[in-house]
Amino acid sequence: MNFIPPKVIAFGFAAILAVILLFNTVYREPLHPSAARRWWHPSIAGDVMASTQNSTLGFEKILVLNMPERSDKRDALSLAASVTNLKFDYVDGVIGKNIPSKALPIGQEQRNMPNSTLGSWRAHMNAIRGIVEQNLSSALILEDDADWDIRIKSQLLDFAKGSRFLLNQPVSQQTHSPFGDGWDILWLGFCHDIIPENDPRTYLIDNDVSIPQPDKMYFNNPELFSQYPNHTRIIHMVGSPICTFGYAVSLQGARKILYALSVKELRGIFDNALSWWCTDHSQNSVCIDAHPSYFYQHRAAGASGKNSDINEGLPPMEKGQTYNIRWSTRLNLEKLVMGQTNFEDSFPDGP
Repeated sequence: MNFIPPKVIAFGFAAILAVILLFNTVYREPLHPSAARRWWHPSIAGDVMASTQNSTLGFEKILVLNMPERSDKRDALSLAASVTNLKFDYVDGVIGKNIPSKALPIGQEQRNMPNSTLGSWRAHMNAIRGIVEQNLSSALILEDDADWDIRIKSQLLDFAKGSRFLLNQPVSQQTHSPFGDGWDILWLGFCHDIIPENDPRTYLIDNDVSIPQPDKMYFNNPELFSQYPNHTRIIHMVGSPICTFGYAVSLQGARKILYALSVKELRGIFDNALSWWCTDHSQNSVCIDAHPSYFYQHRAAGASGKNSDINEGLPPMEKGQTYNIRWSTRLNLEKLVMGQTNFEDSFPDGP
């Protein structure tokens, strides 16, 4: 009988235990599962990308900007997070008029930004500064009116393949982030972008059934989608993104942005300034997004001005609405709470 050294036995036992733990962590249904976990898994999470399926979508934290007095938004967002198995940390919004003029960077004198946009800028900078202060490897930052598809975890698993392709890091390569290493921003929620001429590489996700037909999508560049079959998602380097419904920032990216958009100067409205920072490459920025994006602004039913703490002129809404997301978490909250799976498809296929 051959003698097996104790170290070999211990190593083998540890390897088996690690596999069991990984399976339970990634694939185990919670005791009270939401339907989000059980729908549409076109990809299987390998070890390097398994964390995309956790409660923070593969980032160290998910940070949500929310004015403390907007309890209505926090109620809805916390419920949406719970039924899709996500965990949020909240960052207080900022009232622009409460920012002392001496605390504003150089640039406000020329730009004369109104208090509403100053408050938005400061809230985003506080979230980004928090990444630096807490030494977080990465964080996803969401605005408190963000919405997402019930299948967000499956979506981001496929996105990770695309981001790794653009970073030249195959899924077989070990990295710290499931999305690859070396990125500064993953711009996952925006209202408009283009593919940059200086880097037109694309990674296509075919037959993504969570995407509406092009004629039912809201976007400003229909010619982009006319080149591809229906239900195609395009992963590419950012070209000129507008709106910051949701974006992930790495620690190195947070350090660069905190310097460029606060310590150095005030460049303008936050989403514009972040877009310019991504595209002027003054700090060798690496910014990636997906078209259409994964997070979009939800407009809740209610009175005029309810849906924005910046733009009070928005019209009233008789019914809630989210563009470009088929199985909207917000619009399916009651079904998710009740454990139902006959979800409302906001943009079904067909004429």
